[in-house]
Amino acid sequence: MTTSTPDNLRFLNDPISLRITWDRLVSISEEAAATLVNMAFSSIIREVGDYSCLLMDAKGNSLAQPKTSVPVFIGTLPATVRHLLAKYPAETLKPGDSLITNDPWLGTGHLNDVTIVTPVFRDGKLVAFTGSAAHMSDIGGSLNMGSSRDMFEEGFLIPPSKLMLEGEVNQQLLDLLLANVRSPDQVEGDLHAMLAANQIGANGLLGLMDDLKLDSVEPLAEKIHSLTENAMRKAIEAVPDGRYEAAVDIGDYEGDIHLNVAVIVDGSNITIDYAGSSAESLFGSNCPMSFTYAYSVYPLKCLLEPHLPNNEGCFKSITVTAPVGSIANARPPCAVEMRNRVGHMAHAAIFTALSEIMPERVMGHSGSAPVTCDVFAGQFDDGRRFVESLCVNGGTGARPSADGIVTGFPGNMSSTPVELIESATPLLFTEKSIVPDSGGAGRYRGGVAQRMVIRNTSKFPLSHSMFYSRQKHPAQGVLGGEAGAPNFIAINGKQLEKPVGRHDVFPGDEVTIQMPGGGGKSPVAERSKAAILFDLQEGYITEEGALRDYDVTIEELARG
Repeated sequence: MTTSTPDNLRFLNDPISLRITWDRLVSISEEAAATLVNMAFSSIIREVGDYSCLLMDAKGNSLAQPKTSVPVFIGTLPATVRHLLAKYPAETLKPGDSLITNDPWLGTGHLNDVTIVTPVFRDGKLVAFTGSAAHMSDIGGSLNMGSSRDMFEEGFLIPPSKLMLEGEVNQQLLDLLLANVRSPDQVEGDLHAMLAANQIGANGLLGLMDDLKLDSVEPLAEKIHSLTENAMRKAIEAVPDGRYEAAVDIGDYEGDIHLNVAVIVDGSNITIDYAGSSAESLFGSNCPMSFTYAYSVYPLKCLLEPHLPNNEGCFKSITVTAPVGSIANARPPCAVEMRNRVGHMAHAAIFTALSEIMPERVMGHSGSAPVTCDVFAGQFDDGRRFVESLCVNGGTGARPSADGIVTGFPGNMSSTPVELIESATPLLFTEKSIVPDSGGAGRYRGGVAQRMVIRNTSKFPLSHSMFYSRQKHPAQGVLGGEAGAPNFIAINGKQLEKPVGRHDVFPGDEVTIQMPGGGGKSPVAERSKAAILFDLQEGYITEEGALRDYDVTIEELARG
């Protein structure tokens, strides 16, 4: 006996109608993201883009996210919803409620990232969730980047709580948080922007349900997840079964971290295993499993099905494991502020492991990873205090069939605009330039580095918190490509032997920040003379670099 499809669900069987509905879901999430960006107080959300918005079904499974937000948060937000529901079961939630946490093990891996989740009700029934995760400009703590010995030194922990109760702000919780941060106006403004973004997402989703006459999003969610999972499984089945291993080393606050990865392909399933990696660090580079998972499935999706819509179905065929107590599966209350030291380097190990069987798809290692977000804190001459984040990108690795560029990867955050920092702080940028000969040589060149020189124009000393880890471990090339240039960090021209933690910058002092170049791809001998000449003309390499890296002179290039 067959059952007929209800009239209001027939669009699920029509590819064109389903695609239009999917595009509308993404559009709703992008409207939510635009709301967050336009209302945010802090530059790290408004300009850098360290946030994400997500539409989810009533179980917390991801449906859609905007193209502009941090892609990996789709790997953490659904898990956060499930943790929140464990404390606040669905039947206890009411219209007007919003839940909040920044617990690193329940969210994105460190305290600065706050997640707010809003239940969506239709005719009194819980039908979906909207969520946003965003980096707060300050969360308290020591600002001594990476040096903390446990999470308690790193800032204010918000356990799973209700920020909104039936439409009213939980003022006691908000007051407690704002009393523990250096920039309460920015933090409060950003939290309200997140709440507004969630509400815009909820309004859009309810409007879609009205138009389609849906009492529940479950049939739509199941269809989207099923189609996406099937597409991902087909992509995995095209990869030869086997175990593929690689490792990368990363600079820690003291010593090095070893990150070992095995990519195990078995039919339509993939397991990424971090056995053999370093044990937990004494310092803040520890990575909770939530962040390890997110930054493992994302680069794998980039390799397998980069154009597949981001939703829960993408990841049902992927399992990520790491030994409990390892650097990739750290336990509370380990310090985790700089967990991106590990998470952002997962792509490098995964790409190298799969480079021989997927040579046309992998990239060189990214000089923008681990991403850096320096924090400057101090005061103006009139005594006004400031805390401002400076995010800077290096060069990406050489792309699958093109040179690298200066941008973020595997994160997609922008560099903080110079003009914004100069208007919000007493800092003056005396230089911002690309660095010739910094991209790893190869058939495809790694992205070049950028350099900035920043002067403290205040009459007061300021605090500069930083964590750079590519002095000894530059971004490596793949398939015969060369490594990019390492970091160079200096104060008043003197290179810092240990550019981590917190440093005083006195009036008139200048900080030099030179980011790493990206790794190249394929042997140097395969690069065309035309490409080398183009690099020379554009200032990406010098004549000395052309001779050193490609064994060719300017005269030979001119002759073609």
